Amino acid sequence: MIRGLYTSISGLVAAMTRQSIVADNLANVNTVGFHQSNSTTADFEVALAQSSGANLGYLGTGTFATGLTLDRSQGPIESTDGPADLAIEGDGLFVVATPGGLAGTRAGNFSIDAAGTLVTANGYPVLDTAGKPIVASGTFTVGPDGTVAGTGQKIALAGWPAGGTTRLGQTLVDLGGTITPAGGTIRQGSLEHSNTDVTTAMTELVSLQRQFSLSSRAITIQDETLGDAAQLGRLK
Repeated sequence: MIRGLYTSISGLVAAMTRQSIVADNLANVNTVGFHQSNSTTADFEVALAQSSGANLGYLGTGTFATGLTLDRSQGPIESTDGPADLAIEGDGLFVVATPGGLAGTRAGNFSIDAAGTLVTANGYPVLDTAGKPIVASGTFTVGPDGTVAGTGQKIALAGWPAGGTTRLGQTLVDLGGTITPAGGTIRQGSLEHSNTDVTTAMTELVSLQRQFSLSSRAITIQDETLGDAAQLGRLK
């Protein structure tokens, strides 16, 4: 009975964790350059047995949320005609300098500050292939390959990190200290919107709410069963 209680509680916690991930995706459906997170679940005891390196067989009870990944698929691109609005078609991340080091982003809603530097919405400078901030000179014009007219600079596009992607904020990701060139192209006067699929996210949210309700009901049943067993023990 206790084993069944643990199983029910683990299902409840896993549903809560995945609900928070889906809710975050929906909350950022209008965030420029946002890429949704996806999660999976795994059997807790099987994962524990495998991590020990021993062949302990199938223990099979309990679950936990695992395998959080960033969906790298292209989000819809919309024309804005804003000269500092840039969108990446295909693979790549804009490289920006943050107080914590280099980071990548797909959010191209940039602006040009008082010093003429191309910066993100948070004021972080966008870097060129030489690792220097992009500085506008006169009319700001960017070619598909990232070349900034009249400056001799080329906007750097880094590939997605080879390992797991660590999110540093809503739209920033950790580049892992290694920058590899990407093959995407840049569209000036356009923005890439969130790639969150609202229909899929809402469907998953409803499914997780049902899972949460079923796990809650299972906990109640287990608790009642334990109460009956204790009552029978007292009667003896």
